[in-house]
Amino acid sequence: MEYTELKIRLMQQGAVFTNNARQKMHKGRYGHFTFNDYATTGGVVLELDGRIYVNVPVRYRDTPFSVDLQREQFVIKMDETVLAISVKIIPAPEFALNNFRLRGERNIPIRDLVMTHADRLRISPVHGCFFHCQFCTCNVQKYSELPCDILNQAVQVAIKDSFNQPRHILISGGTPMPDEDSYEYMNKIYSFFPKNYPKFEFDVMLSPRGLHVEENNEEGYANFLKYLKNECGFSTISVNLELYNEQLRKQYIPDKAKIGKESYYTFIRTAVQIFGVKQVRSSLIVGLEKEEDTLKAVEKISSLGCIPVLSAFVPGSGTSMEREPKPEVEFLLDCVYEAAQIVEQYGMELGPLCRPCTHNSITKEEGSI
Repeated sequence: MEYTELKIRLMQQGAVFTNNARQKMHKGRYGHFTFNDYATTGGVVLELDGRIYVNVPVRYRDTPFSVDLQREQFVIKMDETVLAISVKIIPAPEFALNNFRLRGERNIPIRDLVMTHADRLRISPVHGCFFHCQFCTCNVQKYSELPCDILNQAVQVAIKDSFNQPRHILISGGTPMPDEDSYEYMNKIYSFFPKNYPKFEFDVMLSPRGLHVEENNEEGYANFLKYLKNECGFSTISVNLELYNEQLRKQYIPDKAKIGKESYYTFIRTAVQIFGVKQVRSSLIVGLEKEEDTLKAVEKISSLGCIPVLSAFVPGSGTSMEREPKPEVEFLLDCVYEAAQIVEQYGMELGPLCRPCTHNSITKEEGSI
């Protein structure tokens, strides 16, 4: 079996974690070893052969895979056969597993403010989201903007976590309200953290926007992107197109559909000019539209000097799409092999470029077992 197929099967089919494996894993006070904040990150991150990272959902049956412990080493079994591959478990942070809270009057769970996945810390300045993407679990949360001092307290705890200390930091969504106060709030967040944590590389994930709320044009995009790179100090940026098919964009991501694909392309093109080739990436959700649509998006994004990131659709609990079927392994394999050929033609590659951050993305991996 090729490593590409193994990774995708583990992502889609999950694994049983035996009692022996659980005894050696990092756990919280109640025995929990996972924390499910997003649909695509709720499993256990495994490092295979020191270079392949995969988010593996926890299963109790109906999967051929299991993670066991033999001679004090983690192993993966497929149908009771031990695979010839080294296994390391990347733990969830202790602050999440033990539900650490901020001290004092606030008493907010730290995992509601920040979360570490693999080697990246994510700061979430906004609870909920102004956008209403049908597959996103942010939609079930009430919208609120979190004070910078509270987020900073959470970051200080997270970067010293005893289970998992991050290497780099992402500031992500949700998307703020389209008014000047919300834009100013987010701009201050973007400015504060890279300047106050200079030893970390910073990444930002957002939708096309200007520095100010009425500046949604190419010049406004450029001013905002220059602010992020030159004044704030971000190294990379993610602008997620997510879907290519116009009808499905209107159905599943109506707010992004209103912005329009051409505006996304303009924003991405401008971001590449300012941040550089391969410093901008864009996620595509695989499994909600036809393969040919996903591949058209891969080609368009690659032609702009932007890195495509393939993310398999995962039905999120509590969303309107929780009963939708997830894509078949064979469909994902076809997509990733075709996409890998396309990006190579443009001198690009499938992302993310940070290897641990590929744990919940569909990537083409070299080699086989």
